[in-house]
Amino acid sequence: MERHATSRTSSGVPPSTRPILLSGRSHLYRVEEGLWGTTGAQKVISQLNTQRSAVTKLTLNCNPLGDDGVAQLFNYLSSMAGSRHRATLSEISLTSNNIGCRGLQAISEYIRGNDVLNSLSMANNVLIPDAVSFSSFASAVNSSRLRFLSLSSNHQLGDAFVERFLPLLHSRHLHELHINAVGLTARSAPVIGAWISSKSLRNSGGACCLETLKCSGNSLGVRGVWEIIQAVEKGNWGLVKVEMYANQLAESPDTGAISFAHQASETESSRVPETEEAWKDSERALHRVLMRNGYWKRQTEKEALILLRYSRPLLLRPKSSLITSSPSQPPSPPLPSATTSFPFYALPNELKLYILALLAPSLSSPQRMRLCNYASDPSTLPPLLPPLRRDLGKGCLADPSSVLGATIGFPVITPGVSGQRCAEGKCMGAGNSLHCRREEERNRFLEAVGCCAYEPEPAS
Repeated sequence: MERHATSRTSSGVPPSTRPILLSGRSHLYRVEEGLWGTTGAQKVISQLNTQRSAVTKLTLNCNPLGDDGVAQLFNYLSSMAGSRHRATLSEISLTSNNIGCRGLQAISEYIRGNDVLNSLSMANNVLIPDAVSFSSFASAVNSSRLRFLSLSSNHQLGDAFVERFLPLLHSRHLHELHINAVGLTARSAPVIGAWISSKSLRNSGGACCLETLKCSGNSLGVRGVWEIIQAVEKGNWGLVKVEMYANQLAESPDTGAISFAHQASETESSRVPETEEAWKDSERALHRVLMRNGYWKRQTEKEALILLRYSRPLLLRPKSSLITSSPSQPPSPPLPSATTSFPFYALPNELKLYILALLAPSLSSPQRMRLCNYASDPSTLPPLLPPLRRDLGKGCLADPSSVLGATIGFPVITPGVSGQRCAEGKCMGAGNSLHCRREEERNRFLEAVGCCAYEPEPAS
């Protein structure tokens, strides 16, 4: 049966008086209910058809749907009958559903071009490294806005999965990838390193934009872990969280039985011994490089917002040609020249951009150019009038510890402006169920101008 998100939280307020968020009403939660094959899928489809509100979260963990059930469910979601749920479904969890390659193909067709779904979990299934299936899946992810993907505990994937999937994956929206316990060995380390440092992607128009990578519970070995750390240090500034726990090899550290596929070109990482001290050194090195990335990420985002604040009024100038007078009234006197009132407008564009660059020295030239183009584009301005229909599901939610937020789910809106800004000090901020509209808009802006991470100046 359907379970509301708020019903799972402990509260002293009686259920009859406790407010239920719209996100709770639209969460279809059916876990460990024995939904088997097409029969189980049909039960889920029947509930979706009778659902009053469109579903935003679908959790079907620990049900043996199999390929047939998953294919039937996603064919429904891709059809006209399931279109209202497709337009709102942002999270899908299919852990332990016995999904194989046929089920993966159906899921690929569903997420292809999908700009609503942002979280997909397919952990602990029976996926195998089929080249055709994962090529189609990578293409589908690249065309979607998926931000979170988990393929953990699919033990049969192995190194072949990494070699066939990662080089094809270049989504700019995918920020978190989990590949824990998928049977990786040291053979996968060069592929992962090349992918996260974008070496194999510069000619394909894409780049690795991950912020979080989890690949614990594999058999990379200390040498493979070191190779990935060095790839992050030398060629990746976006990753701020990397987990590679429990990657020790089954062999004894003193056997020396570990080798890479390319032993002829032995690197420094391949000469690292499998000792406890080497593992501690790798943890410290990874911590240092992630601290570096985190610092420059915060600095880049901060300077991007500062540059936008000042480049808007300086680059987005009103056009005098838009000011017209009616035929019955005499023409108004000409406005004083903008160059007279503010000489900055008379400068060449090169000097304008050079002056503005002083406000954001950490940004690269391409980042500053993208940001200035964004600031000078009138279509990127927020609307002057509030929307006719207020969407409470997308508004800011109050901090329950504050006066305005005594009731969880109370929308917080500052009067005036466009009715979309949250009240200072009252908003809970981004989270699983509580979110801030201002923070969402800020993240969308940073993604639009490519300022979510530090970007080194390109070599001339």
